[in-house]
Amino acid sequence: MRISSWFVASLLCVLPVTAAAEDPSAARGTPSPAATEALRLLESQDAYQRQMGFLRLEALREPATLPVIRSYLTSRNPEVRAYSLRAVGAIGGTASIPTLLEALRQDKDQEVRRAAVLGLEPLASGDPEVLPAFIRALRDRSSEVRMSAVDVVSRIDDPRAREAIRLRQKREHNGDVRRVLKAAVKRLKS
Repeated sequence: MRISSWFVASLLCVLPVTAAAEDPSAARGTPSPAATEALRLLESQDAYQRQMGFLRLEALREPATLPVIRSYLTSRNPEVRAYSLRAVGAIGGTASIPTLLEALRQDKDQEVRRAAVLGLEPLASGDPEVLPAFIRALRDRSSEVRMSAVDVVSRIDDPRAREAIRLRQKREHNGDVRRVLKAAVKRLKS
């Protein structure tokens, strides 16, 4: 089920995001009709509908939607927090780095910490604190978070990143994480 969710997310990212720039309401600081509809989906009791709302907002990238999306960062539902975090990162850009870093450090749910890693990935060059946070995530108690961190860190061209991957490979005991590490080390050698 999770794979299909991320597949849908990647498809939605392909949608034309220029619609927000062409819509005069987006320029005025009010959400476009498409964003307004996506915001309505966030209020649904159906988890799939809420997920679709966050994914659409992430694809539209309208700054006018950020205040509403940010209100979901404190939801009791970890899945809602994770989706809102990804949307905040996509829409807020480098200004959202502190929020993402805090979630990666503080949130108790692995799904939220993984979303923080993924949300920080495109912003890695925007703040010197991001790489050390990724390196710390290589030691996260959750294998899911570690696997995401390995994937992200192995694509960063920095000697600290390469050293952290090699060190994690020596210390990792989880078989799934070791498989991801093996692929990461191959990527580093090429």
